[in-house]
Amino acid sequence: MLNKYLLPPDVFIRHWLVANEIKKTGLDQKVLDVGGSLGEMRKFLPGVKIVTTDVVPGADILYDGKKLPFKKGEYAFVVSIDTLEHIPSGRRLDLIGQMTDIAKRKLILIAPFASIQHEKYEKKLVEKYNLIKSAVPSYLLEHRKYGLVTTAQLNDVSSKYPSAICSLVGRVWLDRLNFSVHMFEVKAGKINRIIYYLKFVWNIILNLLSPWIIFNQNKVSASRALIIIEKL
Repeated sequence: MLNKYLLPPDVFIRHWLVANEIKKTGLDQKVLDVGGSLGEMRKFLPGVKIVTTDVVPGADILYDGKKLPFKKGEYAFVVSIDTLEHIPSGRRLDLIGQMTDIAKRKLILIAPFASIQHEKYEKKLVEKYNLIKSAVPSYLLEHRKYGLVTTAQLNDVSSKYPSAICSLVGRVWLDRLNFSVHMFEVKAGKINRIIYYLKFVWNIILNLLSPWIIFNQNKVSASRALIIIEKL
């Protein structure tokens, strides 16, 4: 589906990474998307049976945020995109355990990583919103409240699941540039209309280039952690 290239680059790349991992194994299996209430994954895996579950309306199945209402091995693939950072750090390993039980073949997670540059960038972003006396976005408030995924948490996952592969992806400077582009506006309404369409052009170009520039194992500058747990 070509409309996936119109998505903001940060949304595109995290879904592309997860979808690409599923494609390596096969597309004839059911997928459970934990936290995917918007259903964006369907744009990347057309024809695949995807069920979404979340704590907010919009998901196929609502749950209480504590216990996922699914049986062991019920889905071939379980995925979760930018969800871990919205729950307390002490509950993350439990959620990963629940999702691993539900997955018959593979669990694939991606979440913001607490690299030095990423932490610094988000703190400055909050300060900027406060300086201009604008409401800080709820997602950013939860990032600061619960914390991003840390190296220690990745190590905990690797220790508990020997088959786990934890890698770093994304670049903070690119996320910062993309955010600036999408926030840019001018007072003239007609010019803003042109800028609005130019942003879609920006999305398409960057999304086409992203697969070649996102892989980044640098703990200082990476923006996301990718966790893959294959069931043996």
